[in-house]
Formats: sequence, C-alpha cells, structure tokens
Amino acid sequence: MDSQRIFQRIGAGFCGTVWALMPSNNMLEDDAFKREDGGPGRSLQKEFKMHGIIQNAIEQYGKATPISIPRCHQFIDPDDAWWGAGNLEKFPDGYSPCNIIRSDRIPPVGQPTRELLIEKFCPPPLISELKASEVNKDCLIRPYLGRCRFSSRPKSNFVAFSLRNFPLHLDQMYELEVPPTDLLNYAILMAETLAILHWLGKTDANDIEFVLAPPRNDQKSAIISNCLGEHTIWILDFDCCNVISLDREGVDQAVRAFIKNDPFYPRPTSSPDLWVAFRRKYIETSNEVLKGAGDMALRQLPIHFINGVEAALQVSSA
Repeated sequence: MDSQRIFQRIGAGFCGTVWALMPSNNMLEDDAFKREDGGPGRSLQKEFKMHGIIQNAIEQYGKATPISIPRCHQFIDPDDAWWGAGNLEKFPDGYSPCNIIRSDRIPPVGQPTRELLIEKFCPPPLISELKASEVNKDCLIRPYLGRCRFSSRPKSNFVAFSLRNFPLHLDQMYELEVPPTDLLNYAILMAETLAILHWLGKTDANDIEFVLAPPRNDQKSAIISNCLGEHTIWILDFDCCNVISLDREGVDQAVRAFIKNDPFYPRPTSSPDLWVAFRRKYIETSNEVLKGAGDMALRQLPIHFINGVEAALQVSSA
C-alpha cells in the first residue's frame, strides 16, 4: 500500500465503521475496510461467513449477475501481521487493532447526482454548506420502494441533512421523475436477488441493505441510467443474516426478516404496481432455482413466502 495514503472514514453502521485509503487512486477500484467497532453483539466473523455464502449463491445463479455485491477479499483479526505492516499508523490516533473485513468499495454517487438531491430535498439554509461538504461526497442512495414520506411532520428547531446512506423514498423518486420502467427494474432486481438468497443461499436475508451507486470498472451487473446518473443496485451488510431450513419454519423466518427490514422492497398498499412486478419475479426466479427439486412441498415454499408476507403486512396495517 502507498505509504502516503491514510485511512479516512467513509461510513458507519451498527456493526462498525467503514474506511478507505485516501487520497483515492481510483474510486471504481478501491477497497473498503470495515472495522468491528460498532454495537455489542455484532460480529464481523459472522458477516465474513455470510458474505461468502451470499456471494457464492449469486455467482452460482449462472446468469448475468442481476445485482452488484462487493467482493469480500480478506478477514483481518487483531493479531494479523497486516497491522504491523504500517497499517495501524494509517488510522487516526487512538485507534487500535480489531477485526476488519477488506472488500470492494462501493463507489459513491457523482457530484451531479449529489447536487440534485441537495437542491431538491435539503433545507435551504444548508444547501451551500452541503454542496461544499467533504463528508457528503461519500454518498450512497437507499431506495425505499416500500415507503413514502409522511406528508406532514411536526415542526422542529433541529435541522439535519446527510447524503451518507441517503434514504430516497418512493414519493421522492416520483418527484425526481425517475422513469416508471426504472422503478419496475429496481423492484424486479430486488425480487430476483431475494429469491437467490432464499433458495440458493438458504439465508433469511435479514437486515440486508440495497443501495444505488455507480458500477465498478469490472462489474457486469444491470446498469440503469436516469436522473440519478449511471448506477446499479448493490447489496451489502450481511452480519444479521441467518441460515434457514427449506421448510415452512424457514419460510416463517424469512417472512419475519422481510417485514422488519428497512422498506427497500415494494409493498402491496404503498406501491401496488411495483409489488405485482416484485411478486411475479420472485416466484419466477424461485421456480427456476428450485425446478430440479423433486419434492413438491419444497417447490411450494416460494408462494408460501409471498402469501406470508402479504398476510403479515395486512395485519400490521390493520
């Protein structure tokens, strides 16, 4: 590694903080380093294992990769020689060795997209500050197909706005005039990915995240180009994923994971057209994955999952 570069924090979550070496040589080819310095009970060892399972499942699908996933390169523990090779000194003072995952960095969205989001949705007093902010250059967009913003909010003296992990709700996508065909593509890609994670990866996909961001130079995923720039859908954060059994108990586990996740997936009530497309693609991909299964009960599990999600959402909205 270049001795002149230092680690700069580019993100944070419940499991830990995410860093990259700066200045960047090429954001479309950089690595990201996730430190295990977040909340208690979260494990990067588990995330490393589940990341590998999910990456293998997506690769095993055998078609053009429907979605982008950062390649996971290395698990580094506190005793690894990596720390003694000059890397600890690249972190700010006070940081000590810990578990780290090294993986592909998801490229941040470009300046035109950032400025569009700021001009459309940032409180006016903060616009100039946000446009000049270095921190907000590390922008990833979380597409919430299953939720619109509340039309009215209580007034508050506190004003905050950040482009890091920016939640873009369905009504905001409409306001930006994201083409309906692209919204359908987002829903279809999410459905295809979820089916792969369930029936090839045998995971519940609990607490995974989807983000819109540019493709890397070596990615061959579905690329979409609209007012948000050229981008693909990325999937990340696997430390809360769990293995499921291929039976009704496993389906119930997957339903619970779907319901409690952030509203990336469309919903029958808030986005019925997108839900129909999601439902159709999920069942289609699941049937394709399970077509060799001789057990008819196994092949019925995907429809049980969809029915379970619809029933749970109906109860929660009652």
